[in-house]
Amino acid sequence: MVSEKIRIVPESAVLVCDWLAQAFLSGPLQLDTDSQNLWYRLLLKETPAVRSAWQALTDALEGERNWNLAVRDFHECVEVPVPGRYVPPYASCYLDNPAILWGPSTHQVMAWYGQIGLEWQRSFSVTAPDHIGVEWAFLAELSDLSSPEALELRRVFIADHISQWFPVFIDHLRRTVRGSYYPALGDFGIAWIRSEADVHGRRNEDPDDTRG
Repeated sequence: MVSEKIRIVPESAVLVCDWLAQAFLSGPLQLDTDSQNLWYRLLLKETPAVRSAWQALTDALEGERNWNLAVRDFHECVEVPVPGRYVPPYASCYLDNPAILWGPSTHQVMAWYGQIGLEWQRSFSVTAPDHIGVEWAFLAELSDLSSPEALELRRVFIADHISQWFPVFIDHLRRTVRGSYYPALGDFGIAWIRSEADVHGRRNEDPDDTRG
């Protein structure tokens, strides 16, 4: 008899990380009513801050004007290096001194990816593996694994890496974009990161806590 896989991290964590990955890699995402209701149910166990940030995020895409601004902000500020508008979505631009692509922090990220056998491949719009969208996709992958090793790597990646630069990146983005979607997206990600830190703190106090 094959034993059922035990989920260490809740399903909502996978979807949160995947949403953030796609929004930074491919552009803003919209949800129909049924999908919004599904997200509402999935986020019921998250903190009030996460739920509030999610509501602000969905509100930021209401109406054609907001949608067009979000798409424009993605193309000009995240995807294409438009002079005066581009905010580099790469960790080494915020963690390393001097701020360069493929700095020491980038190679550390590659080492973390290698721990679960992932290989990064360059694409037209992503030139280094520490792109914020790729990192959120990595967290989605880790959140879907059930081993204690993956859980610990997930904790380390959040605490020692993404939480150290994602808020700084969002602060720069907030001062550049014209619409409210990407600031709201950043607030959602930051609220989720903080909720994860609270969960890990409780787990250290209570080893029987299995919520991710």
